[in-house]
Amino acid sequence: MPPAVPATGFKTYAFEPQAYAKAVLHGCKHSSEPVLGLFLGAASGKVMKVLDAIPLFHTHSLAPMLKVACMLAEEHCKAVGGLEIIGLYHAAPSGSTEMTPVKAIAEKVASNFSSASVWTLDASKLPDNKFAFQGLGYVKDEWKAIGGDAVALSNEALGETSKLITEMKFLELVDFDDHLADSTQSWVNEKLFKGEPLAKLPLTGAD
Repeated sequence: MPPAVPATGFKTYAFEPQAYAKAVLHGCKHSSEPVLGLFLGAASGKVMKVLDAIPLFHTHSLAPMLKVACMLAEEHCKAVGGLEIIGLYHAAPSGSTEMTPVKAIAEKVASNFSSASVWTLDASKLPDNKFAFQGLGYVKDEWKAIGGDAVALSNEALGETSKLITEMKFLELVDFDDHLADSTQSWVNEKLFKGEPLAKLPLTGAD
């Protein structure tokens, strides 16, 4: 059986450790709620670099709020430079890894970025320090499975993420819902990993 990876057009999805950890912590903080966020990054040849995560909602995402959040995320990408919205991540309180709840949103992202991907959190993999997302890549109007061997993230990054979960670092994470309730809170989370060993870990697999 041929691997599903080449069908997406990318050999590797290289995750910046902080982007991965931020998305995982978002799911952990609101484990009893539906969680939704964006992945930001850039394509480089056969490598999709997943460079940041923007936690959006832990409630049912209403279309007007989603539109505002995406506009602000796009402004953030322009301000930082070299980034665009490349996909989204989500988690279901039931633990389901189906993309059905976010399919309409995913296809909207894909209409703006033709190589979009959707990543579903599988929290059952976290205790074993395994990569905890299942990915689907958009190609020719279809969502194709991204094989686990296409993901680049170091074991050290997985270990540090697990440590942050144990330390309940997720309590400090702010999503767009939190920002709407208190505008002084930053949904970019630029200080979340300040001083943490995770912040010093390099992006792997992007060469």
